[in-house]
Amino acid sequence: MKKLISAIMLGFLIILAFPQNYTSPYTVIRVTDNEYADKEPQINDSNDVVWQGDDGNDFEIYMYEWLIDWVWQFTDNSSDDKHPKINNNGDIAWQQDDGTDMTILLYEKAEDTIWEIVTSDRDNSWNTLVPFMNNNGDIVWHENTGNRYNIFFYDNSTGNILQLTSDVAVDNYNPKINDNREIAWFRYFSDAETGRDRYSIVYYDTTLGYAQYIWTLETIIGAFAMNVERHEPQICNNGSVIWNFYDLGLLDHEIFYFDRQAGEVLQLTDNSDYDVGPDINSNGDAVWRLQAEYNDIILYTHSTGETLNISDAENHAYWGPTMCRISDSGHVTFQAVEARIVNWNNEVYVWDGSEVTNISQSDNNEYYPMINGLGNVVWTVDTDTEDDEIYLAYLPEEEGDGDGDENGNGEGGFPDCFIATACYGTPMAEEVKILRNFRDQHLMTDPVGKAFVRVYNKYGPKAADFIRDNEPLKKIIRLCLKPIIWLIRDRY
Repeated sequence: MKKLISAIMLGFLIILAFPQNYTSPYTVIRVTDNEYADKEPQINDSNDVVWQGDDGNDFEIYMYEWLIDWVWQFTDNSSDDKHPKINNNGDIAWQQDDGTDMTILLYEKAEDTIWEIVTSDRDNSWNTLVPFMNNNGDIVWHENTGNRYNIFFYDNSTGNILQLTSDVAVDNYNPKINDNREIAWFRYFSDAETGRDRYSIVYYDTTLGYAQYIWTLETIIGAFAMNVERHEPQICNNGSVIWNFYDLGLLDHEIFYFDRQAGEVLQLTDNSDYDVGPDINSNGDAVWRLQAEYNDIILYTHSTGETLNISDAENHAYWGPTMCRISDSGHVTFQAVEARIVNWNNEVYVWDGSEVTNISQSDNNEYYPMINGLGNVVWTVDTDTEDDEIYLAYLPEEEGDGDGDENGNGEGGFPDCFIATACYGTPMAEEVKILRNFRDQHLMTDPVGKAFVRVYNKYGPKAADFIRDNEPLKKIIRLCLKPIIWLIRDRY
C-alpha cells in the first residue's frame, strides 16, 4: 500500500512540476489564517517571524518557527503585547502595556527565559518603551524621565541598564543600535533665551563610552512645523548613519549620510522634492523614497557613491512606492499601488538587483513589508474577511551551497509542501500537515523517497507559483489529493 501511495503521489506531483510561465523567483506562503488582526511582522535571517496579533481581547505576540513550520502564540495574558523585534539568535523583545505600566520584555532563546528589562509608569511614557534590539540581545529605547525623553541601553552581556542621557531641557528620540553596540539617535533642543531650535544626530560608542554630535542644524524657533519625534536615524554595522531632514535652502526634506569610515557627513540629495524614509544595510548601501509627482525608490551604493532609481514609477505599472527596506544581500522591498483603475490597493514588490517583481498574492491591500539579510520578505495583507494576515516570500536556496539550510527534504528545514500549501492557502491546513507527515515518516525513510523529495523541492516552487492564483486548477488538485489524503490520514 505504501508503494502504491508513493507511486500515485510521485506521478501526480511530477506532472505538476513543469509549468513554463513561471515568473517570480520567490515562493510565497500564508503564515496566518484567523479572524483577527495580525500586524507589524518582523523576520530574522533564519526566516523566523514574529508579529503582534489581536486574539479578540488584546494584542499578543505570535511567532512562526521556520524549521518546524509552525505558528504558536508566544504570550497569553490580559495586557497588550506589541512592537516585537527578533534577532538572528531567535531572541525576542517587545513592549507590554497593562494599562498602568509599560514594560520591555526580552525572551532569550539560549536560556529559554523571559526577562523583564524595565517598567515605567504609562502616564510618563506614552507611546515609548518601544525596544530596538541587535543580534547580541542588547536593547535601546527612549523613555520619558519626567520632563524630557532620554536614551537607555540594556547591555545583555552584563544585564545592566545604562542611562546614556540625563537631559532636563533636551529631548532624545528613537535610538537605533548595531551589532557593535554603536548607537545613533535624534536630539532636539528649543532655547527660548536665544530664540533658537537645535536639531542633532548623536553617535554613541558604548565600548568607549564616547558620544559625538555628527550633525547639527540651528534655526530660529518654530522655523519647522514638524513632529521631531518621528525622525529616526538608521545605523549599520560599519557605524555609518543615515537620516532625512529639512534643507534650509529649499525647505524640503533631503537625505544625509554619516560615513563612519571617512568621518564626514554627506548630503546625498539636493533637489526640490521630499526625500524621506531611509534604510541602510550592513554594507552601508541605502534606499529612500523620493516623494515627487509619482514617488520613486532610490538606491545609494556606498562603494561607488552612485544613486539609482530602481522603481521608475512613472514608466512602470505601479505608483507611489513607499516603506522601502534594503537587505544585506542587496534586495530591496517596498509597497506601491498597482497602476490600474479598478483597484488602488498597495502591493508588495522586490528589486533583486536588476528588475522589480510583484510578490503580492491578492487584490487586497498588502503593506508593511520587512526584509531579512537573505532577501526574504514578510508583510501584512488586509484580507477579504476584513482582518489582517501575515504572508512570507522566500527565495529557495540552491542545494549544496554549503550553508546548511538547503531547501526542504527535512535536512535544512525549509517548508517543502509547496503545491499543497498553494492549493489550501496556508501551511497550517490539516491536509498539508498530513502530507508533510507522510513525507517525513515515509518518503524520507528510503533512498527512492529521498530522491523524489529532492526533485520535488527543485521544481515544486515553480508549480506552486503557477497554480496559486488559478482557482479552477487549485480545485482540481485538491480533488485529486483527496483520495491520497484519505488513504494516509490515519497512518501518518
